[in-house]
Amino acid sequence: MKRRNFLANTDSIAALPFVPIIATAKSISPEELLKKHLPVNFTRDGLDLQPSLYTALLEQLVKENDFEPDSYGLGGFIHQFEEKVAKSLGKDKAVFMPTGTLANHIALRSHCAINKRAIVQYDSHINRDSGDCATTLSGINMITLRKDPVGFDADELIAILNDTNQGKVKTPIGVLSLETPLRRNHLQRIPFENIEKIVAIARENQIPTHLDGARLYIDAAFSGKNITDYTSLFDTVYLSLYKSFNTISGAMLAGDKTLINGLHNERRMFGGGIPSSWPHILIANYFFDNYKQRYQKAISQFDAFKTLLDKSGKYQIKALKNGSNVFKMTLSAGVDPIAVIEKVTKHGIQFPQWNKTDRCFYIKMNDSLVYNGVEKTVAAFL
Repeated sequence: MKRRNFLANTDSIAALPFVPIIATAKSISPEELLKKHLPVNFTRDGLDLQPSLYTALLEQLVKENDFEPDSYGLGGFIHQFEEKVAKSLGKDKAVFMPTGTLANHIALRSHCAINKRAIVQYDSHINRDSGDCATTLSGINMITLRKDPVGFDADELIAILNDTNQGKVKTPIGVLSLETPLRRNHLQRIPFENIEKIVAIARENQIPTHLDGARLYIDAAFSGKNITDYTSLFDTVYLSLYKSFNTISGAMLAGDKTLINGLHNERRMFGGGIPSSWPHILIANYFFDNYKQRYQKAISQFDAFKTLLDKSGKYQIKALKNGSNVFKMTLSAGVDPIAVIEKVTKHGIQFPQWNKTDRCFYIKMNDSLVYNGVEKTVAAFL
């Protein structure tokens, strides 16, 4: 395949209804493309690239990069990216997975090869949003804890371990898994000191640990910790490629090479042997580089946006307790939430629905702000 001729003309690609086709010139850079066509969104963790923009960006990256495609997730550019991610996470090795559900499942399956019990948060993705895959496909017994809104604490963990040890038949724990920030609780973070306490107890009891770090880079941006401060506490780490790095799908599972080596066979056994995954990796690689700097700029721009809206007297934006990139936006008396939605969407801004129960908008901050002016965004609200 002649890579440099791939997607040579985006006008020939069918887009979804009502999504405009973006024709690109050969001279335009990916950065310029995003600044010209990317709208602000307050609904996603990442940029929410629409089909026409995604394919146009992919076209530019193909033109700019000379790379070898992978074959069923092996070799080529995918291997280089796996090495880059592993190094960034402070782990020996990383392997690409087509979905986060599969990455979490294979991680738990690997740890629970002999001991078939896994301790997880009740509201975690692996427990609530994965169709009981670990139990159905790998025979893993999920022990769910939920003492506080974000999961559980050290005392609850000690209590369940004591209870487990009192059974007539010995049933040791195969793995302890934590998800932070927790999607089902408005992406609230587990305080880092709580993570340290929980992991210390697991280690005292010789229990392997797994981090569902789908949004790990977001968590670290708001906690002020380094990525490796988190990952050094866990034996395996899952990182989503579409939450922050804007692929259509994809995930990375990282850990010690003795555990990760050979997992491409498990990946294929569960139907994850995609013939070639370079279109996912090429996009993820572009946004992975310099992510921290770009996201810190987004935080600064969001602070400016929040300050200007607060001064208007019409909007109030507050962070959540142990929050990350989800903020609570309330309205002053007399401001109609439906009118707000209509107003900002006319300016191309993607905005969430009004939460009638909590009487607020739960808005997400992301790096789409970096590609759009703060003043222009504020003007859409005022």
